Amino acid sequence: MLQFLTTSHIPAVTALFNRAAAEETLYKSMTEAQCAAFLLPQPGEEYRKIGFVWTEDGTPVGFSSGCIPAGGKTGYITYVGVAPEFRGRGIGKRLTEVLEAELRTAAEKIDIVFFNPMQIPWWIPGTGQKHDHPCAPGVDMSGPAFLFFKRLGYRCFAYQNSYYQNLENYTYPADILEKIETLRQAEIAVTYYDRHIHTGLAELFEDLNNPGWKQAILANEAKGDDARPLLVAVHQGKTVCGYTGPLSVSPEGRGCFHGIGVHHDYRQHGAGKVLFSTLCMALREQGASFMSLYTGEDNPARNIYEAAGFKIVRSWADMRKIFR
Repeated sequence: MLQFLTTSHIPAVTALFNRAAAEETLYKSMTEAQCAAFLLPQPGEEYRKIGFVWTEDGTPVGFSSGCIPAGGKTGYITYVGVAPEFRGRGIGKRLTEVLEAELRTAAEKIDIVFFNPMQIPWWIPGTGQKHDHPCAPGVDMSGPAFLFFKRLGYRCFAYQNSYYQNLENYTYPADILEKIETLRQAEIAVTYYDRHIHTGLAELFEDLNNPGWKQAILANEAKGDDARPLLVAVHQGKTVCGYTGPLSVSPEGRGCFHGIGVHHDYRQHGAGKVLFSTLCMALREQGASFMSLYTGEDNPARNIYEAAGFKIVRSWADMRKIFR
């Protein structure tokens, strides 16, 4: 029987999610309270959550979840899962179809992608430690969901790679040391931003033309002495020509930053790679034990991450279904 997901379903749905987390997916398990807060509407949320369950003899054996941001034209699928012993009967397909129908009341297309405001943390595989990442940037291409959604008409429009680096013994790679010397000869150095000495931060963001980076970094710097540390590449000890940060460390020990960019006029010296490796060193000094991030398969930024020693640990498909 198909039903809207309600509070009464949370214990069984939590058990279904945690079973899949233990046996099939990378997702971190949830408590019942966490699952309820994640799947059911909460005060102040700027998106509408939608959920369905399929019950057999009154017990949920599968569920689907998604959302529609306020004023948006894109709906998002967050999760579809069915207990293994009930698969092959079309339950997952039906759960997806009713979720799609509800999303289509306000959406022109449905995405499974990192823009979804409902994000599920996952364990990073192959680390030998409990290191995690706060969101999945698409459909895990190594898991059963990838073929499931393809069969239902979802198509890949981008691919994302998740990168990981243990920072506990991190040091500058040899080629980065060479690039530091190249920068020195060009009178460029990487250091912490000092608003009393350095100039040109706003001009850098005008050149980078990324409103999200600009807003986040300038808002951080507006905090004055309470601002989080920012690393910058400076020319002749004064003019900012690149940045990364601001730096922070999550409670889990993950080193975090908002972005990285270099002015077009200074990109021939490897400043981006030096900035990023220096970021790794600085985060380690602040207590970070690891870093994880994701970027598009074709994004040139991957060269910066790979030069710093980061490895791909998972690949994801951004998937979409357009209704005409």
